[in-house]
Amino acid sequence: MFKTEQANCLGVDPELFFPNGAIAPTTEATLKRICMSCAVFDDCLDYALKVKVDGYWAGTTEAKRKELRRFFKITPIRIDEEYKNSFQLETNQARNSRTYRERQKEAG
Repeated sequence: MFKTEQANCLGVDPELFFPNGAIAPTTEATLKRICMSCAVFDDCLDYALKVKVDGYWAGTTEAKRKELRRFFKITPIRIDEEYKNSFQLETNQARNSRTYRERQKEAG
């Protein structure tokens, strides 16, 4: 995986990048603005094309990545289950933490 310390998406709600269902056009426009000026855009896109990932990566949806993979003749690999599970755990913890903070803020 690549270094993400300078990624524009740090601190942005991960649910925007990994929604349940389709991404709304206005949300996609916002995500595209975040991604297109990112310092790690090239590494992120390279990773997203070479590894089977879900969500919005480097300004692309899964449908767009499939199209790019066909064009460039890239067969994505699946990350190993151990890594996938640890990454999912971190993502869930971040989501739960954000959700908790948001609820606290809304409660006043």
